[in-house]
Amino acid sequence: MQVEGKHIPIRHLDKPFWPQLGLTKGNLVDYYIEMAPFVLPHLRGRPLIMKPYPEGAGGRSFYRWALPDWAPPWLHRWPYQASTEERTIEMLVVDGLPELVWAAGQGCIELHPWLSRTDDPAHPDLLLFDLDPGPGSDFAGCLAVANWLHQMLEPMGVRAYAKTSGRHGLHVLVPIARRYTFHQVRQWVRATARSLAASHPDRITLDKSLAARRGRVLIDYAQNGLGKSMVAPYSARATPQATVSAPLTWTEVAEARVRPEDFTLLTMPQRARAMGDLLAPLSEGQSLPEPVPGS
Repeated sequence: MQVEGKHIPIRHLDKPFWPQLGLTKGNLVDYYIEMAPFVLPHLRGRPLIMKPYPEGAGGRSFYRWALPDWAPPWLHRWPYQASTEERTIEMLVVDGLPELVWAAGQGCIELHPWLSRTDDPAHPDLLLFDLDPGPGSDFAGCLAVANWLHQMLEPMGVRAYAKTSGRHGLHVLVPIARRYTFHQVRQWVRATARSLAASHPDRITLDKSLAARRGRVLIDYAQNGLGKSMVAPYSARATPQATVSAPLTWTEVAEARVRPEDFTLLTMPQRARAMGDLLAPLSEGQSLPEPVPGS
């Protein structure tokens, strides 16, 4: 396959990736090509943790941080050495359509970018409230918590944006100026989540224990850390329904009628064309209300 002058060998385009839906690896590649104008702005400049599914959505998967030795030399890559590692690896950075198509051709159903960028990895430009329903709770519970969080943040002058995780949970994203450390961001998210949980103790928890999560939505603030990632907006997910991580309006969150399975490889392109990128404002950073811990 030729993409913007780059030759990208992709094997087995006819391999069933979602056999129950009749969708193949080729359909995955086509989806990312069609959705590139919406996906790429959320990937550019960010280290990407790849997650290949060689046998399709129902098969085994693994996280791949380092580009393999046989990866094409034209791929944009970023050298990274974790504090716990001696060696330096080269991570993929999806800055354009060729890199995106190459990743899809490797069977990467899911795209997991960092919350910070390669030019200043220690200072994120996004913070994440990761909402995950515990046993006895559900996606509707996540919508309720996201709506309460929005009602808390809006009077503070904090712009926030919601998207489905593509599985059972919900993400609330806040674009921030790149002057806060991950520690500061994590503490701010934790304090905000604690305040919200205090108002809804029967519906929200920050405790990851199974007993505490029962019937509640977990707000996972620990995802705000160097090297942590989230599933990208519009990324496909390896679910039986071929769901995707879909941006939502706050009206949709408040009305609580949407469900993760409403947004799939088959339905997302039309929605994106009709509504545009609801998360485009994530590119506009903002200051966090004072006091920010450690500032």
